[in-house]
Amino acid sequence: MMKTRVDEKLDTIAEIWNYFIWKYKYCSSKIKFNEDVKTNYFGDILGYFRDTLEIVFNKPKSTNYTDKFSFTISFLQAIYVQQDFIQEKLEIFKTGIEKGALKKDPTYYINRDLRNELVGHPIRKYKDNLISSTLFSYQADDGEIQYLRYHKDNNFKFENKTFKITEIQERHFDFLEKYFDKILSKLKPLLEDYLLKLDKLENVINRHDFETVLKVAELYFEDIFKSDYVYDKVSLSKIYKRRNEHIRYQNFIEQFYKDVRSSIKDKKNLFKDIFKKKVIDKESFTNLQRPKIEIIFVNPDKDEDKEIPRPRQESYNYEIGKIATRRNSLDFEFFGGMLKSKCQNNNLVLSELEHMENNITNEIEYFTSLRLISTELKED
Repeated sequence: MMKTRVDEKLDTIAEIWNYFIWKYKYCSSKIKFNEDVKTNYFGDILGYFRDTLEIVFNKPKSTNYTDKFSFTISFLQAIYVQQDFIQEKLEIFKTGIEKGALKKDPTYYINRDLRNELVGHPIRKYKDNLISSTLFSYQADDGEIQYLRYHKDNNFKFENKTFKITEIQERHFDFLEKYFDKILSKLKPLLEDYLLKLDKLENVINRHDFETVLKVAELYFEDIFKSDYVYDKVSLSKIYKRRNEHIRYQNFIEQFYKDVRSSIKDKKNLFKDIFKKKVIDKESFTNLQRPKIEIIFVNPDKDEDKEIPRPRQESYNYEIGKIATRRNSLDFEFFGGMLKSKCQNNNLVLSELEHMENNITNEIEYFTSLRLISTELKED
């Protein structure tokens, strides 16, 4: 259950990053989004974190001293790395919690000191003076980490140090839970503020001219300009100015408005989903009794049991997808021809296909026609 809960909160932070911070400058401006973070640096942290969860929270399996030795090193080192990652996240998300505060937190320093003493610096010296030395114990039980220590604070007398693995795991879980919650408590109001900006964009759509919509979208919702063909500001402005020339241009603008509204709604729903998640303990399902299933045989010869076959609805998605992504004369002739053969009685589709063929290198003409065809055939 510990691993499941940590994994869930890690997923939440990853979703906020991928769907809000990474996509929108307004969100990224509220955190430490420097040149390092703009690389895949944060994604590497998430990936490494996931890879080490198995090491930290799984039960140790050792059959001999070598296995125990290997497990102990990887286990303590994985905890150490995760602590560093948490520290990095606290800084990236501007929580105001610095390393000095972590050093005073027992959920942090007890495990860290253990790792440093046993794995990081098994022989510690300061200015050539011995401070301590440690050695793994051969007699440790499977659920324990045991080592021998000689320290100057104890006049280098022999000490037998023993730590239960479950206690180390629980302490580290408390550490992760505590600071993940602090990160999320910082991110939630950030997203709530961002949603207010999306409300502003919706109001602009309803009350202002198209150029104002583009300006506000650029401020708060710029990812929409990457979401489809010729959705860049320059192209959209040109198309809007020609909206009265032909239905293809008006349709394209209407579809843009529709996509913006739909995307805003999706963002709002995503926010609700992210912060209403419940952690599911998958292990609990193993103890559930299977329900009894009653199998009822019916007579296929009875008229009431027979289903009336429905005509299969024609789909144009394949052909539309091909002429959207393969914009050259040869492919257009082939896949456009397939679409023509399906729409022989639809003059609008045939006319727009001809327009596309004549303007195959003109993105605005080509994709406004394609969008009108998609709207006509209900393949948006």
